[in-house]
Amino acid sequence: MTFALGAGSIRIDVTVSRGQVCAVALSADRPQGLAQMFVGRNPQEAPQLAGRLFSLCGFAQSTASTLAVAAAKGEPVPEHKRRDFAMGVLAERVFETLRALVMQWPTSTGARFAAQAAPALRKALTASQSIIAGAATNVETAVSVVTLEDAAAALGAGRTEPPSADTLCGAILAELRGTDSFPRRAADALSPDEDPVVVDLMRREAGFCTRPHLAGRVAETGAYARLGGILPVHGPHLAARFSARIEDVRESLDVMRVLAEGKAVDTGDLMRQGELPHNTGFGAVECARGRLYHEAEIGADGRLSAYRMLAPTEWNFHPAGPFVETLLSSCIGEGETARTTVSQLAALFDPCVAFEIRLKEAAHA
Repeated sequence: MTFALGAGSIRIDVTVSRGQVCAVALSADRPQGLAQMFVGRNPQEAPQLAGRLFSLCGFAQSTASTLAVAAAKGEPVPEHKRRDFAMGVLAERVFETLRALVMQWPTSTGARFAAQAAPALRKALTASQSIIAGAATNVETAVSVVTLEDAAAALGAGRTEPPSADTLCGAILAELRGTDSFPRRAADALSPDEDPVVVDLMRREAGFCTRPHLAGRVAETGAYARLGGILPVHGPHLAARFSARIEDVRESLDVMRVLAEGKAVDTGDLMRQGELPHNTGFGAVECARGRLYHEAEIGADGRLSAYRMLAPTEWNFHPAGPFVETLLSSCIGEGETARTTVSQLAALFDPCVAFEIRLKEAAHA
């Protein structure tokens, strides 16, 4: 969730001993106090402000804010509006996943497929924006879903499984199948059923929104956490993480197709809202990088008296979280090989800000 006026970054310091990771330290240089920008405003202003503040996943941010404010006011969002939100969130999720793979993959593979990838990504952007706009008729929305499917297929994230070797995704997957630096690790997935616990801690525990944890653990969120249970048990870890990103695109498109046909879809896990004591409500949305939370509290004067946000990156790049846990004790080699391997892992966790990797060799007695 990048802040449009200066996103900041995450620095990843990795200490290696004879090619094996022995220490990892994360430090973030990110804007603080963004939630305070909401306090004192009319609640109706919050969703628009949320959409403007963040240059990535802006629609998911706005949707989570809408759900939170509506819950704080005791006003459930109508079903037809939830369907519109679901279409927009999924369209943005597909585009954001494809954009990250095209524009941020840390090896030369992306450059080799630039001529193929660029027009497909532009097509995906146009289609997702059309769906998010929400002004189209059902027929126009269905056409935009097909366009988004075609763009994903051109990049290798279509229904063909595994992706064709002559696509960007096929080439990246082939690259990762030759990498076996990390032990296979199942995700300790953040579940939608844990929303009440999360939002309660957001309210009660200072610093929770920047260092979230649950009962002594730091959960993971995102495509691998959502789909880890259905992925093959064997094979390189990076390839499994990448496959989860592609499968998430496919599943998102499947749901969008059903919604465009006017059929019923259970969106309970995709987005939720809940009323809390003292005119407080929350909204939770599964966006490209994982589960996003907004929490709004309305004061006696009818204005927002408190506001809180928790982004997926805070779970995944927690100093003792899943990214660090995956990296520790892994055999990543040395020099540029090590840097590339760490960069690939970071890209597949997909933080919402830029990241910088610093490698150093451990001193030996």
